[in-house]
Amino acid sequence: MRNVSKSYSINLTALFFFFLIFTSSTASALQETRLTQNGSRASTPAIYGDNVVWSDYVNDSGIIHLYNLTTSEDIQLNSSSASWPAIYGNKIVWIESHGYDDNYDYELVGYDIPTAKRFQITKNVSEYSIPAIYENKIVWHYSENGNSNVYMYDLSTFTKCKITTSKEALYPAIYADRIVWTDYRNKIPNIYMYNLSTSKETQITNSEFRQLSPNIYGDNIIWEGDRGGRRYSLNPDIYMYNISTSKITQITNSESASRPKIYKDNIIWMDSRNSHSGSDIYMYNISMQEEAQIIMNGSTQNWPAIYEDRLVWQDWRNGNGYFDIYTCIVPTIVKSPIANFSVTPDVGFAPLSVQFTDFSRNSVTRSWDFNNDGIPESTEKNPVYVYTDPGNYTVNLTVSDANTTDSKLFTILVFPKDLVDNQLVLTETQISTGGEALYGSSPKIYEDKVVWQDSRNNFGNQQQTDDIYMYNISTKKEIRITTPTSGFSSGLDFYGDRIVSLYGRNGINIYMYNLSTSTEIQISFNKYTYVPSIHGDRIVWIDDRNGKGHIFTYNVSSSKETQVTTNESVPGELDIYGDRIVWRDYRNGINYENSNIYMYNLSTSKETQITVSGSAYNPKIYGDRIIWQDSRDEKSPIHMYNILNSTETQITIPSSKSIFGLDIYEDRLVYTDSRNGNYDIFMYNLSTQKEIQITTNKSNQEDPAIYGNRIVWRNHSKYGTDIYMCTISLKEPRLPVANLSTNNTSDFVP
Repeated sequence: MRNVSKSYSINLTALFFFFLIFTSSTASALQETRLTQNGSRASTPAIYGDNVVWSDYVNDSGIIHLYNLTTSEDIQLNSSSASWPAIYGNKIVWIESHGYDDNYDYELVGYDIPTAKRFQITKNVSEYSIPAIYENKIVWHYSENGNSNVYMYDLSTFTKCKITTSKEALYPAIYADRIVWTDYRNKIPNIYMYNLSTSKETQITNSEFRQLSPNIYGDNIIWEGDRGGRRYSLNPDIYMYNISTSKITQITNSESASRPKIYKDNIIWMDSRNSHSGSDIYMYNISMQEEAQIIMNGSTQNWPAIYEDRLVWQDWRNGNGYFDIYTCIVPTIVKSPIANFSVTPDVGFAPLSVQFTDFSRNSVTRSWDFNNDGIPESTEKNPVYVYTDPGNYTVNLTVSDANTTDSKLFTILVFPKDLVDNQLVLTETQISTGGEALYGSSPKIYEDKVVWQDSRNNFGNQQQTDDIYMYNISTKKEIRITTPTSGFSSGLDFYGDRIVSLYGRNGINIYMYNLSTSTEIQISFNKYTYVPSIHGDRIVWIDDRNGKGHIFTYNVSSSKETQVTTNESVPGELDIYGDRIVWRDYRNGINYENSNIYMYNLSTSKETQITVSGSAYNPKIYGDRIIWQDSRDEKSPIHMYNILNSTETQITIPSSKSIFGLDIYEDRLVYTDSRNGNYDIFMYNLSTQKEIQITTNKSNQEDPAIYGNRIVWRNHSKYGTDIYMCTISLKEPRLPVANLSTNNTSDFVP
């Protein structure tokens, strides 16, 4: 038999898992125990209870070892040229080969630990028939004459049965009455499941990219799958399917995870995301939705297995071509609390009622200080606080557990009822200095982060390679987010920790970059996509995959793509907020001469025509308000539609000349206007029906975006194009100046 361990001694792409954000000191504090002796070439460990099994190919022997963690006894079982051991309870199974050169026979062997007896199960196995066992049921695949199917043997009834008939089924796993496997029946491997109780087969994944190595525990099926877009070069992540909810969850974003295993609430895998040439063991806790690197000694760790809180794996740390088996117990570590909350609204007029919503994690207690004076006003989870006086207020949420504390600050801006322009302070900040912010692309802002597209690194390049940059307002640091080797960039949007954009790589496709994980994934694959937008877990875009433009949406949590529009119309600009998509639609026009605004509700699957003018364009949505422009008037005035009462209103701005570059946040609109002979940024408050000029620079300011009390835009001057920001605050009232005088009535001067 060929040395199976040798055939897998390449650097396997890694798995990743666990619930605690381990620090390096925590990981190094793990008590790791070596189970094998010097000179070992051990591989593919498995564990159940106190027993660990593996195959060892020292001197090409292929001996199965049984190691008891309680007694530290290592027993070599009656085996030869054996591989792929699996264990459940007191039963061990493995594949064994007999023969020489290329003429081998294979058998599936069982072993009973209490009696120390081995027994033959079947000869209907092949070299890579990796067995799995649950209670008395053993599953494996058997390949013969180009066909491969999954079989099951019941030790209690001594019966064998054929589970699949697809002729393309490989690598099964079993839990209770459910068997899962990889199936190539449609040429692309996908995950299938068979229920022994109902005799029903279910296709779990239906992807055009490879889905491999399934494992199952309870209602959760996990596997490694390629969603990143390299159709013929596997860049896998770990995914999970819940049988009860039919929901698919992407567990990792490393594009380097493989060989996942699951036990109860924990998933483990090997992952090669780190800079060294090997792989590390990662773990993910399903309930806590947290991942951590378990082993980080710099060597290669492969083939992890888990039982309760005990991990085993193959380890290359001792070098010289030897592979050892190690084990450790993962300690129970309580995650530190992370403060996070939302504010609605964050700007308004006194008295201002503000709803606070706590999204903190891992906290036991909380304390709200609504004006940051050191005196807490509330311990409720989602309090409402009324600001009666105008001012700039800093909210401080502090969350704690038994050991640690975390805080988050947020600014609330409360205007006086009778606001006049000179009460506002407009503070302008230059964000970028490279002079190469991409012309025609609007910057985006979310909380304290600004992102934009930049071509500063194109100098000397033969191909256009636009990058995405980010500026952190809190730290005042600029970061280069993406570094593509080729391809233009356009169409940027930003929500939370996710940035979406178009890139011209092998066509025009949508990519998403996750700031939390520093990973990029490809969302669309059809080469003709436009104007992406993101809100929450949903990304929407226009796609010409069939020669006709349609709107598609992608759910980041479920990795599911859905076609929204099916008519023969041609969609234009679009936007999304919550479960509502709005777009410009040319369905009733010829040669793009007639356009109206439409809305689609993803929750109800209902489409609504918003306008009938035939001249509406540039829609935006925030909450229950849709805004757009209408070209019937040369000034292209702004219109607004209230979804709650189905009413349309024209926003009257008497001094405007030509408006474009529209955005909305709560009751504030921002836009570009050319009334002063150049392009300036203006803000209009829907509540007060007042307009404020934001910029006065004689250069051109265009494409504004707004979040809270901050507005960002692109400034184009003779020195180049850069990103600027305006922060709006309220002028603090001056304290009266004390008029102090003294009368000296003694000879002593203090």
